[in-house]
This record gives sequence, structure tokens and C-alpha cells, in this order.
Amino acid sequence: MSKYSFEFKLKVVLEYLSGKSGGYGILTKKYNISDNSQLRKWVNQYEQFGEDALRKKMTKTFYSGEFKLSVIQYRQFNKCSYREVANPSTIASWQRKYLEEGFEGLSKSMGRPSNMYKVDNEKNISKLNKINESEKEELIKLR
Repeated sequence: MSKYSFEFKLKVVLEYLSGKSGGYGILTKKYNISDNSQLRKWVNQYEQFGEDALRKKMTKTFYSGEFKLSVIQYRQFNKCSYREVANPSTIASWQRKYLEEGFEGLSKSMGRPSNMYKVDNEKNISKLNKINESEKEELIKLR
């Protein structure tokens, strides 16, 4: 859950854009916002993409390795800053991964590998089978 609601963000941004608020510093104090950069980000998002940019996205966007590489190449070719291209922290992370691991670093999926659970389950099943075999041998001996 985001710290600030969509309605709150929109209210503060519109108050800033009205020109009657007195600026970023006054609004951040008035509404107890963590810092000026947060409010600037909201204003920039609103100016570029409208109200929808202030809404919390509920799904994680997946970008292919090819797309990430094209963004990195675009930034380098046009000598843009991270901020001019898109989300600065995301692009910087892609750049770092590309420099450290190459294209494969960009193509890796995030999070825990899906086969990790299968390996653990196979180990547990094989342990159970071994226990069952020894129990079977004991039963045969007892009979």
C-alpha cells in the first residue's frame, strides 16, 4: 500500500499548479510530505502523463532484455541523463547489470527461480522413499 493516496497526491499537485501555494517547501510542510523531491516527482508525473501517473500501479511491468538494451543504447547514443529517459533508478539498475553481466544480466527474471521449489520437493520425496524402503525391509524381517 502506498503511503499517500491518489486523492491526496492529486489535491497537493493541483494546489501547487494553481500558483497560490507558495512553492514546494511550503506545501511539503503544510501536508507533512517527506521531502520536496517527492512533491516535484508528483508534479512532473502529472504534467507529463496526467492523473493516471499518480495512481498506484497494481501489477509489476515486465520488460524484455531487448527492450532494456534498447533503452540503454538510446540513452548513450543521445547522451541523455537517466532522468531524461525514464525512471532514473530503474535505468541505472539496468545499466549496472548490463556492465556487470552483459545481455544475460538484462534477460534474467526477477525473484526466486520457479524450479527452486521442485528441487526441494524432489529431495524430500527421495528421503521419504528411503525411509519407506528401510521400513519395508524391517517388516519383511519381522514376518
